This record gives sequence, C-alpha cells and structure tokens, in this order.
Amino acid sequence: MIRANCRAAVAVAAIPFLLGTTSAPALATEGGGSQYPLGVETHFSGVMAPPGYHQFLYYSHYESSHSKDNNGDDNPRLAYFKIRTDAISTRVSYVWPNITVLGANVETRAALALPTIELSLGIAGPGPAGPLDRSGSKTGLADLSVHPVVLGWHLATVHQVAGIELLFPTGAYDAAAPVNIGRNYYGVGPSYSVTWLPRQGVDVSAKIRYGMSTTNKDTNYRSGDELTFEFGGNFRVRRSIQIGATGYAYVQTTDDKQNGAIVNGNGNRGRVFALGPSMTYIFTPKVALIAKVQFEFDARNRSEGTRVWLQMKLPFAD
Repeated sequence: MIRANCRAAVAVAAIPFLLGTTSAPALATEGGGSQYPLGVETHFSGVMAPPGYHQFLYYSHYESSHSKDNNGDDNPRLAYFKIRTDAISTRVSYVWPNITVLGANVETRAALALPTIELSLGIAGPGPAGPLDRSGSKTGLADLSVHPVVLGWHLATVHQVAGIELLFPTGAYDAAAPVNIGRNYYGVGPSYSVTWLPRQGVDVSAKIRYGMSTTNKDTNYRSGDELTFEFGGNFRVRRSIQIGATGYAYVQTTDDKQNGAIVNGNGNRGRVFALGPSMTYIFTPKVALIAKVQFEFDARNRSEGTRVWLQMKLPFAD
C-alpha cells in the first residue's frame, strides 16, 4: 500500500528519452521530432525518491499514420506516411543523503534510451515519376539527458520537484539520412512538477516544462521552443489496483528558423493534445507497474497517433 502522506514517498521515476527525428517536410521542429518524450511524467511526478541510488527501466511505443499540416488536415505534401517507434529507456538517479537546499532534498539524474524507429514516408511530386520515397529505419542509442540538480519539497499532502534538464547530442546523426536517432543539437528544459494527495488512495499530478534548443550545425536549422504540460489522476479501486487517466498538451511557442529565416512562412509551429486511461498494479509493497495509453488529437504541423507506456514505480508500504 502507498503511504499517502509519507515525506519521502516514491512514485514514478519517469525517464526522458528521445524519439528521434525524420526528414518529413513542413513538420513542427526540425523533422517533427522532439528531445522530450511526451506523456511520460504523469504519475507522482512531484514526488522525489528517498535518499540513495535508484535505477529504472521503461518501455514506450508510438505509432501514427497521420501527419498534420498547419490547418490540422493530413499533410497534402505527403503521398504516404507512417511512423512507429519502440524504445527501452533506463534512468539512474541519486538522492543525496543529509543535503538540503532551500528546504528541499537534492537529486541528480541521468537517462538514456535505445529506440527503434521505422518510417514510411513519400513526398508527393509534380511529375509522373511518383512520390519521392524517404522511408527508413534505425536502431541506436539516443541523446543523453542529465539533470545535474533537482530539488524536491515534501509536505503532508503536497510534493513538489523543480529542476533543469540538459540534453547532449550523443546519438548518431547524418543530415542526409531519412531517419536519425540523435537530434544533433544541445537542449535545456527547466521544469516544475507537483503531486497532490488529497486522501488515501487518490493522487493528482502535473508537470510543466519549457524546452529550448541550439542550432543544428549541419543544417543550420533551429527548432522553436516547446511548452509541455503533462497530468494524471489515479484512484485505488482495490488494494493492488489503481485506475486513472493521463494526458498532455504540447505547444510550440516560437518559430522554426533556418539560416535565420522563418521556416515555411508560419514557423512550422506545432501543437498536439492527448488523453487516455491508465492502470497501476502493485505486485509487492516495493514493486509496481503502470500501463498507459494516450490518444493524440487536434495536432498541427506534427504527427497525430497513439502512445503506449509501461513504467515501473517503487511505492512504500504502509
């Protein structure tokens, strides 16, 4: 059982991992990708782990056959489009014992993903030769995510976490390839998360993050800033089972630019929203599994599909 008011309660250690980039035209950010995995931080995102070392493994699946344009319609520049991504991620963290800053516990995190990306994409052409095929697939280690300092505050029913994520272009990148695992630029993302435990067996969490990136030196392309909001709520229906709902909102707040000029006339500003059910099964007082399905809608300048998460968490016993 999870202790609702435990000061050092652990919930989800959500792993930022990278889903890669593709060379599709007119997509929000370069290739329509992102350095941040949407929908991961929805359960107990405001609760820091107890002092000591922690390691977690996660699986994510994303699939889409719709690439939306600036009006929310299927992109007319694409003759066909389908993308599938499967990723296994690991995150390690260390919560420093007996160290506090501004009344908060201190944690350091690092995360890395191993995704497989399969893309089927054809760019519609004006002539009789048919669409230009830009399909491909790739598997490899993605870019590295590091949170040097994360601060966690704990009250009786409210827990909060704040930190800055740094992203490093460690993943392989080839500007001529249709699919890349790495993004080929640095990124930074300050974030704030909160978890509210109003009563035993009920929890509500939310995270807001603002992501910024440097210019891709091989393409001279700079993707716009990204604002993300993730949320989730859960209710215990049995001693070992919780059910709930999760979702996210993604809005690109600044224009994409290449060689200093706004891309595509409108900056390729993307957005997408998602909502779906979740279930948590507590195997033992120390091991539990979260399963989530998130259905995207109202996308602009990016793909619109379905995301599935399997995430581990370590709840405390009563």
